[in-house]
Amino acid sequence: MEGLFVILVCQLIGEIVVRTLDLSMPAPALGIVLLLAYLWLADKRAGSEDGAAHTRVSGVADTLLKNLGVLFVPLGVGVMQNYRLIYDYAGTIVIAVVVSTVVTLMVTVGAFLLVSRVFGAKGARDGH
Repeated sequence: MEGLFVILVCQLIGEIVVRTLDLSMPAPALGIVLLLAYLWLADKRAGSEDGAAHTRVSGVADTLLKNLGVLFVPLGVGVMQNYRLIYDYAGTIVIAVVVSTVVTLMVTVGAFLLVSRVFGAKGARDGH
């Protein structure tokens, strides 16, 4: 129970901070950062790399991941409730998905080529 409590408290604090400060970031992302900070501080306090806090949180996280499919049921229900809207905008949705996929691939290839040139030229000068 303590592991679940820690995860939920980190999520709650993330929600409160994001909504109070009107931050433009997802609250779960802040919650994960807070969870990471908690685990780091728990390790420092215990003086070991293999602390009990990790074990408690790890057990809860494993259980949540095993049942992750159940968390998608509300999403499926929402899609089915709005099938008419999805049908009306199907063309736009397909175009958006295709264009965003192509742009993502082009940017990824461009970043790869840039990094390979920078590190390739550096590696050639260093003799690697």
